[in-house]
Amino acid sequence: MTDSSGNNKTLRVFYLVSATIASGFTLLIACSLVLIFRYERVEAIALARNEAAATFNKDQAFRFWATMHGGVYVPVTGETQPNPYLSHIPERDITTPSGRRLTLMNPAYMMKQSMMVYHDLYGIKGHITSLRPLNPVNAPDPWERKALEAFGRGEKEVTGVVELDGNPYFRFMRPMIAQEGCLKCHGFQGYRKGEIRGGVGVMVPMAPYLALEKTNNSLLLTSYLIVWGLGMSGIGFGFVRARRGILEQQNGEAEIRRLNADLEQRVNERTAQLAAANRELEAFSYSISHDLRAPLRGIDGFSRVLQEEYCDKLDDQGKNCLHRVRSATRRMGQLIDDLLKLSRVTGNEPDIVTVDLSSIAREVAEDLRNSHSERRISIRIAEGLTADCDPNLLRVVLENLFANAWKFTGEKGEGSIEFGVADMDGKCTYFVRDDGVGFDMAYSDKLFAPFQRLHGNDRFPGSGIGLSIVQRIIHRHGGKVWGEGEVGKGATFYFTLGSG
Repeated sequence: MTDSSGNNKTLRVFYLVSATIASGFTLLIACSLVLIFRYERVEAIALARNEAAATFNKDQAFRFWATMHGGVYVPVTGETQPNPYLSHIPERDITTPSGRRLTLMNPAYMMKQSMMVYHDLYGIKGHITSLRPLNPVNAPDPWERKALEAFGRGEKEVTGVVELDGNPYFRFMRPMIAQEGCLKCHGFQGYRKGEIRGGVGVMVPMAPYLALEKTNNSLLLTSYLIVWGLGMSGIGFGFVRARRGILEQQNGEAEIRRLNADLEQRVNERTAQLAAANRELEAFSYSISHDLRAPLRGIDGFSRVLQEEYCDKLDDQGKNCLHRVRSATRRMGQLIDDLLKLSRVTGNEPDIVTVDLSSIAREVAEDLRNSHSERRISIRIAEGLTADCDPNLLRVVLENLFANAWKFTGEKGEGSIEFGVADMDGKCTYFVRDDGVGFDMAYSDKLFAPFQRLHGNDRFPGSGIGLSIVQRIIHRHGGKVWGEGEVGKGATFYFTLGSG
């Protein structure tokens, strides 16, 4: 029966698992929300870029048309004076037969005026610039200069979000290639057809897109908070029910202990009640596992979709958050599986028969070799080892002990594992020995505690439940299990069975 210390340990494990589930769920929700927020920012920038590209394409078509015609003659007005930078063109200024004075507007001059009108109407700015501008007014600002230098290195497009006069703008620039018609005005500067003559830039206000992003983020935050609240409510409800079940089980055990001194029949009755309580707790554990796996599969599925279809839209931090979401999901799934394994070994009584332990050990070793064919491990198994025990449960014991030995020799080029028997104080004692990383005996009291680990998860991944399962199985056979080790010199795990 479980004493007070055991009861407290069970509750501590239960609280730890419950806190892990709640924390993991909260982390998943938080990481997903951060990821969605970043995606909304990417979408806002993408929309601004699309508008900038559309404006650029319109301006390019207009400029190409004007270039194709060698410019356009317009009446001289106060706003449109003869361009002094076209004075080298003989027919810059002409007079119509009616005496109306016209002046030649080159494409750059036309674009400048049309962009001013476009800005007044829609707030979108445009600018044609060059590292060798014909008109000093068209000289590049620092951002444009860097973009023009990038074009010289082969870049086809430069974009970025900048702040101008306290307002955010999306800047977009592509190179301007000299056309045949461009040489009429710029040929004297040494340009040739096909060369990069400068760049055409567009600045789109980000305010409308940021406002839309803020609205979407508010809706998303509300939705996620609702999901988180419902999830935590479900976890809390499960916690209360499970805790009540554990406390009822512990109270039942205490009642059985008090009645044991009075009447054997009452002991049998309480024992039957305890068995029923264990079955109910196991069934409840399966129910909780099923209920938790559905949202876990959903989170993992959507995370995988994000990773496969939207990975190119995420920066390194977003990819890291997505990786952490998926790792946390797998970790929570493993914790659920391990908790169920731990609960199963408290089920039915062992089916005791004479078992060939050497044969089981060879099968376990072969399975490990097949699963990790890249490892070079020497495994020695003593012949003729038998014991009276439950074959299925002892297979679980050997699987866990061999798997531990295999794992903790993983940092060696060539490791060795041995399974044998020794006579210790007249007791037939089986052992599994390895030459791996070993452990500090000062912490040996933590070896068989559930979820307690002596090595970091980054070096040797695991949940810390395997040795707890081994201990419970050995205890159910009336035996004991213990470990001895030394850091860097391997470890040996011994166990006895009641039949020995």
